[in-house]
Amino acid sequence: MRLRLPCRNRVGLIHDVTSCLAEWEINIVSLEVGQGNVFLECPCMEQEENLKQALQRISGVQQVEAAALMPSKERAEQLDAILGSVQDGILTVDKECVLTQCNAAAARILQLPLTVAVGQPLDCGLADALFLLNALRTGRSFRNREAAAAGTSCIVSTLPLRSLQDGITGAVAVVRDIREVRELVHKITASRPVTFADIPFTSMAMARVVEQARLYARSDSTILIRGETGTGKELFARALHGASSRAQGAFVPINCAAIPETLLESELFGYEEGAFTGAAKGGKPGLFERAAEGTLFLDEIGEMSVHLQAKLLRVLQERLVRRVGGSREIVVNVRIVSATNRDLEKQVARGLFREDLYYRLNVIPLFLPSLRERQEDIRLLAEYFLQRFASQLKRQVEGFTPKALERLQYYDWPGNVRELENVVERAVNLVEGTSVEERHILMGGRPMATYTPAVNFETYQTLHERLAQFEKNILQETVRRFGSVLGLSHTAVSKKLRKYGLSQSWQAGEE
Repeated sequence: MRLRLPCRNRVGLIHDVTSCLAEWEINIVSLEVGQGNVFLECPCMEQEENLKQALQRISGVQQVEAAALMPSKERAEQLDAILGSVQDGILTVDKECVLTQCNAAAARILQLPLTVAVGQPLDCGLADALFLLNALRTGRSFRNREAAAAGTSCIVSTLPLRSLQDGITGAVAVVRDIREVRELVHKITASRPVTFADIPFTSMAMARVVEQARLYARSDSTILIRGETGTGKELFARALHGASSRAQGAFVPINCAAIPETLLESELFGYEEGAFTGAAKGGKPGLFERAAEGTLFLDEIGEMSVHLQAKLLRVLQERLVRRVGGSREIVVNVRIVSATNRDLEKQVARGLFREDLYYRLNVIPLFLPSLRERQEDIRLLAEYFLQRFASQLKRQVEGFTPKALERLQYYDWPGNVRELENVVERAVNLVEGTSVEERHILMGGRPMATYTPAVNFETYQTLHERLAQFEKNILQETVRRFGSVLGLSHTAVSKKLRKYGLSQSWQAGEE
């Protein structure tokens, strides 16, 4: 029997209520006093209505009515409903580290029994891993710490609970599944997925490469992207990921040349607590684990040390990762896409790159053409970058003058698309009107020189001789730059080389 007694506050009211119950020889199970209310919980009795009338006659009691729950019980059920609805795991302990709360999410994340023993001391190892013992002992808070607890990795925030009179009365730990945290971070920070439609081109050379890449994306095999610096290897890697069955997973890129060897090892493979000085408590998962179900992009793979090459080979062969300082094998489900501008075949021959790793990485090779091999794309890319930078920099630049386009078209672009992008951005910053002019096209702070085949005007030459000299210059420069001559057959090139007395070494593009 539960009763609510709305009443006015007066001295002795609770004494009179308890005296009334004593006269009726009724035991009090629970009594709670709130603002303007007295709540009673008593055993059920046959003369309930008579008791209500007796309580109603007490001075200050305004009404006696049935109550569904005692306030404390109602608050507890509301708290249980809240704790059960959140995805984060929540544990609370008292100052003796006795478990006082544990929601279903905490039991799931920490792999605890469904009937976790609330009211029993929490396992010391788990309490230490979750920083609960430290919080109780020192009163410190721990925010977003990575922890390894009960064989699983999680993110934990632990805070001590205090009261004004008693100081530290307990602690609460908020636990998050590290996989869910990574998913959330990926959703928030990931840029718009890259598709092959985002790669601008008009040349047949690029059309063939994109078509190849579309086919390769369907497979789960390892891909090695080859090409000069600035040709867009990471852009293709992202497009391959976006078109694959792993598109919903993470795309995790790392530049193997930008990170020192010792740091690269722990970044790739992770480390256990205590593996080295400064190692985070609980250890840290590596990029192979972070890229689970997704794609790991190893850029500039040719710069990786032989020591790390051996560890990478083992991951590719067995799909198992062992953290630095650890002994546990972790299964990883990740696709590897690597890229290099190095001649790996030469590095293998010189002993700088493992031959067995080369064959593991080079399952599906994808060769990206340089910009000078697809000159048809220069104007398209320049205009694409112009629109982008004009929008970003809020400049009213609409296009290039014919002379400016000519400068762009005839430069050989050793830095490829990245260099073209930088040149266009610089030009947009320099232009004052609505068009990029020839003088705005700068390379390294200087106007870019373009190649114009020279003709000798110091001596008299007939038109036929001048045309022959012009053809010879074109032949020399084209072979030097591109290794072939304007679609001519090998026989035709050899005849022209003999005609002008040029060395046969020109056929290989040598000077």
